[in-house]
Amino acid sequence: MSDKTELTQHHVYVIELDKEVLRFDDFMLANPAYKQGMPCFFVGETRHSPKKRFNYHLVGYKSHEYIRRYARRLAPEYYASLNPVNADQAKEVENHLAAKLRTMGYAVWQHTDVLNARRLKKSQAHLQHGHMYYHFVSA
Repeated sequence: MSDKTELTQHHVYVIELDKEVLRFDDFMLANPAYKQGMPCFFVGETRHSPKKRFNYHLVGYKSHEYIRRYARRLAPEYYASLNPVNADQAKEVENHLAAKLRTMGYAVWQHTDVLNARRLKKSQAHLQHGHMYYHFVSA
């Protein structure tokens, strides 16, 4: 695969997570329709092959703690027929796949959940400590 092809072709991928991840509140908040006993997944998109990106997760490169600590295996049965996609479609395909899995009762984590969890934790910390921030405009 040439460098140019790798930049334009992306892949959606699914990683099965150990169910230990269910003990985290923010993971459960992202999955209110989770059906007990169903598998847990991370759904992402990458310009690399799914296998290469999975290995990056395992060594901690651009990887959230849930994936780094609880990754069990790649689950190509959920994504193989979707790949490759172009760069413009990748995020949309990722979001569609994650939403579809969630409606089926699976627990799913994705990059947008990471961002939402950080915002929620930050706002809870501010409320807990009574911090108020004011934005000032300099003259």
